[in-house]
Amino acid sequence: MKPFMRLLKRVRLLKRELKIAGINPVLLFLSVTAVFALLSVFGGELLRLSIIGFEVIFPVFAAIAVSEWGKTKADDNFDIIAAQSYSLFRWILCRFTVFFMETTVFALCAMILVWAVRKEMPVTEMLFLYLPTAFFLSTVSALFGICFSEEHAATLACGLLWLSALIARGLLRLPGVAYFYPFIRYAGDRDGAWLVSKAVLCVISLLLWGVIFQKTR
Repeated sequence: MKPFMRLLKRVRLLKRELKIAGINPVLLFLSVTAVFALLSVFGGELLRLSIIGFEVIFPVFAAIAVSEWGKTKADDNFDIIAAQSYSLFRWILCRFTVFFMETTVFALCAMILVWAVRKEMPVTEMLFLYLPTAFFLSTVSALFGICFSEEHAATLACGLLWLSALIARGLLRLPGVAYFYPFIRYAGDRDGAWLVSKAVLCVISLLLWGVIFQKTR
């Protein structure tokens, strides 16, 4: 009975976080998904929508969702929550889960649309491109969220990291960089290292969650 009650409590926490966020994230991701539907139909053959869309664009939207609607230290009620909570980590993990999964649901819908119209690559391969990259960038947003109390600071920091990684694609000429570069398929995977790269991103993300746990337990 106790495990069921714990599960029910966690579901209520997730529902509460969704209610706090409101309809704005849903409207944003519906708009993005609609844009992907239009690009799938009217975009030219030179546009590799399955790669740029789910390795570059949707992961940064996941990071923005975590930092803007899943904000922690920038939340106006942070001091009250910190004073009343035994551990902030569960609260941070709950908020992260809500907005990461919400983004992933819309990303999956967009993947199915792109696959149905363009047949560029299987949905499972697009998921393998999206999930590790989005998990990494969203984890960075969660880490920045507990470091900065200023509004939108976490989004700005994560956006600069995302932009810097795109600009620094020339570093792929250096040995070993391909094995942790987040946008390896978009940049051109000459060595076939993208699966290893995505696994490394997952490991780095888990290490960052270890840092978050140590700072908030």
